[in-house]
Amino acid sequence: MHSLRRSISTLLLACLLSVSVAAVAGANPVIDALEATELSPDELVAAFDDARLTGLQPLVGPPPPITGDAELDAHIRQLAEARGYVRRAEPSTSLTPVDGGYLQPRAAAAWESLQTAAANSGHSISLTSAYRSASSQASIFRSRMTGTSDAALHTLLETVAAPGYSKHHTGYAIDLRSGSAVLFDFADTPAYEWLSADNFANAKAHGWMPSYPDSVASQGPNPEPWEFVWAGAVNIICADFTPSEDEPFCDTLGSTFADDIAWLHETELTTGCSTIRFCTENAVTRGEGATFLWRLFGRPPPVEPAGFDDVDEGAFFTDPVGWMVENDITNGTTPTTFSPFDSLTRAQFVTFLWRGAGRPTPAEPHALDDVG
Repeated sequence: MHSLRRSISTLLLACLLSVSVAAVAGANPVIDALEATELSPDELVAAFDDARLTGLQPLVGPPPPITGDAELDAHIRQLAEARGYVRRAEPSTSLTPVDGGYLQPRAAAAWESLQTAAANSGHSISLTSAYRSASSQASIFRSRMTGTSDAALHTLLETVAAPGYSKHHTGYAIDLRSGSAVLFDFADTPAYEWLSADNFANAKAHGWMPSYPDSVASQGPNPEPWEFVWAGAVNIICADFTPSEDEPFCDTLGSTFADDIAWLHETELTTGCSTIRFCTENAVTRGEGATFLWRLFGRPPPVEPAGFDDVDEGAFFTDPVGWMVENDITNGTTPTTFSPFDSLTRAQFVTFLWRGAGRPTPAEPHALDDVG
């Protein structure tokens, strides 16, 4: 019983508290891992494309208009995608004003820290562009159109993204200049040399990467050394991460609960949200919580299906929910639903654990003000 209670306690801690990524005092494994990253130009581009970023709308519905001619617009998009341009999401939250533009809040803070670090190293960098809406991009695109032939459009797409395809739409991209140098000469400045040295170490230290580096085929425009994108330390680390027994996930480095999460992985209670991520910022769903608990108790097969309309045969949580019903650990959210994709509250998970442990009577009353 003591072993079971200890396992339940660890499971509760890891599942409910691992959303915190507070660093442990002393050495910072996040900084160490970030400094160790070595990304090729293609990997730098992929790191942003694969990044898990907040504050973005889902890509649903038709792409934004470009010229007003639906047939021409569709052809422009076809040419853009053939060059490697990718549809980009617009912000879903308020942006932060910074230096005459707007950025996602975390990108704004990271820009200010990068600019300060550059100044401390004797370099001047300033913004020339940040967030740009699809309608603004359309105005730029139309103003630079010299014709509608494929040759004319290809030439335009070498330097201007089709509306809906600019990384500036996300609020995570910036264009830079240094001192009196014009935008297109940024690559020849000492500031760019400082940013790009050692695989862009100074940029990556603040979560930034080149947006369109040299030597990448089919990335959309020609290389743009002045454009940088923010992905944050975790996404950069994940782009150059090999899991190990001690560190199975790239997004738990430095977390107070890294050991708890590693235990979950070692005991096969979790496989993470991908092969290299635990997804510390995601809420645990009811289906996931049921699966954690079922695995903790040895994955016993249920005798009968759960009987809920929203628990389909073959889902990863089908057997866990069936086992929970058989053992009176859950009675669902209604008589016919379990709501497997709803977030699991702390109170619900504690109740599941308590019922799974045999509904033990507490020795003393709790002292929590928010528990009636």
